[in-house]
Amino acid sequence: MRRERVPLWVAVILKSQNKCSIVPPKWMSLAYLTEKHEEEIRKPGMFSDLPWNWLEVSKMLLSKASDDLSDPSHQLRSIIQDLREIRLVKSRKGLRELNESNIQLNGLSLMEINELRPFVLTVMNKLRKLHDTKSGRNAEAEEMDVEDEDD
Repeated sequence: MRRERVPLWVAVILKSQNKCSIVPPKWMSLAYLTEKHEEEIRKPGMFSDLPWNWLEVSKMLLSKASDDLSDPSHQLRSIIQDLREIRLVKSRKGLRELNESNIQLNGLSLMEINELRPFVLTVMNKLRKLHDTKSGRNAEAEEMDVEDEDD
C-alpha cells in the first residue's frame, strides 16, 4: 500500500471495491471543524474560511468512507450540520441587506451559493426593476424641471 493522489470520484470507486483506504483532508477533523464552528459564532458578520466544496466532500466521505475518518462519524456529522445551519442563518440575514447593484457572498461554498441562487436572482431582478422605475421617475422629474425653467 502506498499513497497516491487521485480524484475523489476515483478514490470512492476504489473504496467501494475495497481496493484502497481514503486519507481525508486535514480540515475533515473534529478539532478543525469545531474551531471553525466557534469562529462562525464569534464573528457573526463573516463566514469562516472553509474549502469551496466542503459540504460535498464531507457528505461523500461520511457516506462512502466513514471507516477511514479519524474521528467518530456521528460527531463529524453533527458539527458539519451545526456549521451548515449557522452559515445558512448568516447568509439569509445577509440577504436582507441586498441592494440592486451589489451582493457580498465572500466565504460561502459553491453548494451554499447554489442553494441561495434562485431566491437571490428573483430578489435582485425585482430590486433592479424598482431601481429602474425610480430612476425613470427621477429622469422625468428632471426633464419637467428643465421645461419649467425655460418658460
